[in-house]
Amino acid sequence: MMNIFRSFYGKLSLIFLLLILMLGAGTLVIAFNAAGHLFDEVEQVLNREYAASIAVELQPIVDSGFSEAEVKDAIHYMMVLNPMVEIYLISENGEILAFFTGPGDEVVRKRIDLAPLTDFAASSGFEPVKGDDPRTPDKVKPFSAAPLHMGNDKGWVYVILRGESYDRSLEMLRNSYYLQSGMSTFFFAIFATLIAGLSLFFFLTRRLRHLGSAAEAFERGEWDYRVRSTGADEIGALGNAFNQMAESINSGVKKLHEAEQQRSDLIANISHDLRSPLTSIRGHLETILLRDENLTNAEKKRFLEVSLKNVSSFQKLVEELFDLAKLESRQARAEMEPFQMAELVQDIILKLTPQASASGIELTIDNSDELPVFTGDIGMIERVLTNIIENAISHSPDGGKVHTALSGSEDEIRTAVTDTGHGISDEDLPHIFERFYRADKSRDRSSPGTGLGLAIAKEIAELHGGTIEAGSTGTGATFLISLPINQDNS
Repeated sequence: MMNIFRSFYGKLSLIFLLLILMLGAGTLVIAFNAAGHLFDEVEQVLNREYAASIAVELQPIVDSGFSEAEVKDAIHYMMVLNPMVEIYLISENGEILAFFTGPGDEVVRKRIDLAPLTDFAASSGFEPVKGDDPRTPDKVKPFSAAPLHMGNDKGWVYVILRGESYDRSLEMLRNSYYLQSGMSTFFFAIFATLIAGLSLFFFLTRRLRHLGSAAEAFERGEWDYRVRSTGADEIGALGNAFNQMAESINSGVKKLHEAEQQRSDLIANISHDLRSPLTSIRGHLETILLRDENLTNAEKKRFLEVSLKNVSSFQKLVEELFDLAKLESRQARAEMEPFQMAELVQDIILKLTPQASASGIELTIDNSDELPVFTGDIGMIERVLTNIIENAISHSPDGGKVHTALSGSEDEIRTAVTDTGHGISDEDLPHIFERFYRADKSRDRSSPGTGLGLAIAKEIAELHGGTIEAGSTGTGATFLISLPINQDNS
C-alpha cells in the first residue's frame, strides 16, 4: 500500500482524497450552521405573534399595576399549552420582574438588553434578531416580544421560543443525527474518492509511466524506442519533446559512430599515403649509400630526382591535410576582394593547358554571358577551380575534352566543369567529396592527386556560402560550383 502512495499517481490521489475530506467537512459544518440559523429564523417568524397573544391575555390583569400572584395562574395555563417556551415579564429598563419556566429552573441574569426587543417590535417580528437568554450568562436565542402596560409603567412580554428542556431534547437528537450522517458521509467520501481518484489518476498518469519506460529503455541502450504522443496538453508536449530529444540523441550517436569510422579511415589513409613516398625515398637513399661506388653519376641523379619528387608529394599531402583541417574547423579566414570570375577562369585554363595538351585533352571555355563582379578570396576560389579542372583532366581519356561554362544572375555565379571521361557510378557519387576517396578504390601513387582536392574545394565553397554538386550521365562527369554574390561589395 505504501508503494502506491510513493508513486506520482498515488500522491495525486492522496492529495485529492484530502481535499475532498476537507471540502466535505467544511461543507457539513457550513450546512449544519446554516440549517440552525434557518431553523431559528423560521421559528421566530412563525411565532412572532406569540408574545402579543400573551400580552392581550395579561393586559386586563395588569391594568392597575403588576402583581406576580395575579398573573401567575394565567401564565401557568399558557405554559401548560406550550411547555417548551419560557415567559418573562420585563420592565421598561430591562429588569426581569417575573419568569415562568420549568420546575426547578433558575435565571442567571437579572437584566437583559432591550435593543433586540425594540428592533423586533419595529419590524413586526420579520427582522431576524436574537435576544439574551436569562438562563445563561452569554447565549442568545430566538424570541417573541410585545409591549405591555402595567398601570403607569411600561414593560414587555418576553418569550424565549426554545427553552432549556427544548434545547436538551434537540441537542440529544441533533448529536445523534449529526454523528450518523457525518460518519456516513465521511466513509462514503473516503470510499468514493479512493475508487474515483485512484482510477482517474491511474489513467491520467499512464502517459507519464510510458515516458518513464522510454527513459529506462534509453538507459538500456534501446535508441529507437519512442513514445506514442497523444493529446495537446503538457504531457503530450512532453512526449513530443522526448521523441525529439530521442531523435537528436540517436542522430548524435550515429554521427559519433560515423566520426569514429571516418577517423579510423583517415588514419588508415594517411598511414598508406605517407608510407608510400617514405618507403620510396628510403629505398632510393639506401641504394645510393650501399652502391655508391658502383653507381654512375646519371643513376645517382635519377635516384635523387625520384626522391625529391616523393618528398614534394609528401610535402603537398601534409600541407593539404593542414589546409583541410583549418577549413573544416573554420579557422581559415577568407580575404574578401572584388574580381572578375571570367578572367580568373581564363587564367586557370591557360595555366593548365600544357598539362592537358600532354594527354591530347582539349580545354574550352564558354563565357558568353556578361558576369557581375564577384567578391571573395581570389586565392581560395582559384584553388577550387584548379582542383575541379585538374580532376576533370585526370579522369578524361587521351583526346578527350574538358569544358568550362560560366553563367550568372543577380544572386550568384555558376561555374560548370564537364569532362568526357567514364563518369561517376551511383555508388561513388555520394562519397565523391570525402577526403581520400577515389572512385577506382586504388591507392596507387602513380595516379595523380592526394585524394583531398575535392574535399578542400567543397570546404572553400561552403566557406563562401556556396555549394558544389557532382553529377554523371555515364559518359562523363559534371561539377557545378554555385557561389553567391556579395551585393554590398560588388
